[in-house]
Amino acid sequence: MMFSAMLVGALGLMTETGVRGQVSTGEYAAAPVLVGAQQTRPVRDDVDIAVPDRALMPASILDEVSEALPDAEVVADRIAPAVLVVGNEDPVPVDAHPWSATALGDRGLASGRAPEAEDEVVLSAGVDGSEQLDLGHVVDVGFGGEAESFTVVGTVAADDSGNDVADVYLSDGHERLQDAAGQRVVAVGVWPAESDDTEVLDAVAAHNEARLWPADARGDIEVVRQGPAKATLVSAAAAFGALGIIVSVFTLIVITSLQIRERSRELAMLRVIGATPRQVKRLLCGEARRIAIAAATVGSLAGSFLGARLIGLLQSWGAIPQSLEPVYGPAPFMAAFAVVVVSAEVAARVSLRRVHRESPLAGLEGADERRARLPRMLAGLAGVVLGLAMACAPMYASGEAAVGLPGLAGLVIAISVGPLSPSIVRLLARTQRRRGGRSAPRYIAVAGLTARSARVGGALTPIVLGVSLSATQLFTAVTESAIATDQVEAGQHADFLVTAPLTGVDDDVADAVTAMPDVASTEPIVTTSVLIRGTQHDASWQSSPALAVEGDRIGQYADLRPVGSDTVAFADGGVALSTQAASSLGAEEGDDIDLVLPDGRAIERRVTGVYLRGLGFGDVVLPSDDLKPAMASGQPTALAVSASDSAPVAGVERQVGEHLARHPGVATSDSATAGETDEATADVAFSVLLLLILWGYIAITVVNSLVITTLARRAEFTCLRIVGATPAQQRRTVRWEAGFLAATACLVATAASIPGLCGLTFALSNGERMLPAIDITAYAVIVTTSFGLVMAVTELAARKAMRTQA
Repeated sequence: MMFSAMLVGALGLMTETGVRGQVSTGEYAAAPVLVGAQQTRPVRDDVDIAVPDRALMPASILDEVSEALPDAEVVADRIAPAVLVVGNEDPVPVDAHPWSATALGDRGLASGRAPEAEDEVVLSAGVDGSEQLDLGHVVDVGFGGEAESFTVVGTVAADDSGNDVADVYLSDGHERLQDAAGQRVVAVGVWPAESDDTEVLDAVAAHNEARLWPADARGDIEVVRQGPAKATLVSAAAAFGALGIIVSVFTLIVITSLQIRERSRELAMLRVIGATPRQVKRLLCGEARRIAIAAATVGSLAGSFLGARLIGLLQSWGAIPQSLEPVYGPAPFMAAFAVVVVSAEVAARVSLRRVHRESPLAGLEGADERRARLPRMLAGLAGVVLGLAMACAPMYASGEAAVGLPGLAGLVIAISVGPLSPSIVRLLARTQRRRGGRSAPRYIAVAGLTARSARVGGALTPIVLGVSLSATQLFTAVTESAIATDQVEAGQHADFLVTAPLTGVDDDVADAVTAMPDVASTEPIVTTSVLIRGTQHDASWQSSPALAVEGDRIGQYADLRPVGSDTVAFADGGVALSTQAASSLGAEEGDDIDLVLPDGRAIERRVTGVYLRGLGFGDVVLPSDDLKPAMASGQPTALAVSASDSAPVAGVERQVGEHLARHPGVATSDSATAGETDEATADVAFSVLLLLILWGYIAITVVNSLVITTLARRAEFTCLRIVGATPAQQRRTVRWEAGFLAATACLVATAASIPGLCGLTFALSNGERMLPAIDITAYAVIVTTSFGLVMAVTELAARKAMRTQA
């Protein structure tokens, strides 16, 4: 119970941090009034969704602000994404700002002077290796093309390690800043005169789809990465929190049932001496409440500290900003306390049903196994049928249901194993009877498993749940990756890519690569993410990976397998959607949808095509004229290169790579899946971490159940010693039983996971494949861990039970 409270409390703290947490670096703290674009879009009944990149404002807003407040001082900030190279070190991503933007926050000089010439730069303390650089040192900065040399003339005192990336400062008139994203601005700081009415700025901001940012809420515009990171934190913690609650309730029922079963003689004696079933039930429920309240109190408090440590671990992985502090509040404590107390009450009442229906004389005799009751069997079979129906959802459903239901099928089937576990144990034990006759320990083990099938089934169920959850979560990610890879390999026409996701590929680089003798053709592409929604009044925004190719040349880059046509066309500025995205939005060809581009601009486009290979190339395909200007660099993120028929691809790729050696941040790659961002990495980090936590909780439940069932066999071990069984024979018996239990759990859990994984694979691949991708190494780790846990715990508990006289 205590660990249940810790689990729920930790996930609750992570959820609250994602909802209420703020990151503030002080970068824009000095401006009395700050005008900036909206960095999020509202989502009904959920946290706001962040714009895919930094939302920008048109440069014309400077003239509008100056016209509205002619006596005010106005300072604008622009950002040009770049990479910094110090000596022979790897390129470091940085944001280049104009020096005048330091007036917006606490970015004063620590040493040196401000940059004045085009080839001068000031570094911040957050730049890796900056502490080892002296003034006058020359560094290389890449903006998607050939490296440009800059002389370090100063450093700023503020440590911006909590920012999206470190900052560097160039002279105000630097051409890279003037060209940044079409001269669009990030933020405008205003120092109004005493007589100015700043309320007029509200209208100016609204006209430019921007807002006024209060002093205590500027973190979202200072560190735009915190928006997606916090959204991922909330969604992952909430999803695993709901899963954790289900697992907690289920495992508490299993453990409580085992404990009550081991106290069957005590409870039967109370019944014989006159206690009514109601009194016995009240006694045990009271015990469960007192233990639950104490455990929930301690576990809820410990859960807050666990959640804080988990947030720190995610920060060390780079999944969330370093300066995002945990938010402590009463909600996680109250939620964990309520979940555990209510779960304990439910578990006690469910487990006590046998006290009402059983004869106390049977309990005094120590009877354990009776014919399974029909309602129990029907409940288990109904759960299995429901899970199989959910796995088949792609056959009769579409949209999110076609993907979401198969993902939950494994959990439903694994939980349904609980009522069926005694029958499963007896059935599989009978298959070993012939082999069991070959040795006394194995014969005793088979007979014991058959006689104690209810107790063994209680220990089996948590193991099945843990293995099934692990297999489903891990192999879902592996399957998605495998399908995406298959689609890229089957559809991509280019031999390799020149990628520069941070800075974009400069036009000079594209021209140079195109002019190389063994290069047949090149195609500039953009891969990023956009927000999309249907035009219905209740539609919600959702983030989707996007791809853009110039003009109508998408077919030259890749075959997306269009539905109902030979090519994907963008008549009159249309948009193409994958079948998954179209189904999720409820959109068809000819329908209009709303989009928010990476720079925050909202557009409306008509669906002009639907295609199948969305997992490999992105769910949204737009014309390059829409997407390229919305990138922070204003340049394509990759260049698709096709080699001449007479030239080996490996040789051409090597030649291009050698040419790019003087272009930091630009490299060759075999493929680029649309929308591959840091948020995807954060999702993986969250999922792996929370899965490990959940597995740890299940492991504790497995240990408890195995210890309870093994220590209850003291009388059996004593009887075996009396009839002549040696300690070695008893230990071999216990080991054979433990091996049987672990093997049965892995077999049943694998069978429970396969239908859902197959259904999910069918849905994600649009019916092209049915079998999921299995990571053999990961599966071997799951099985080995399960066997090791069961064998070790059973062995230690059995040794203790054998030393104790019954």
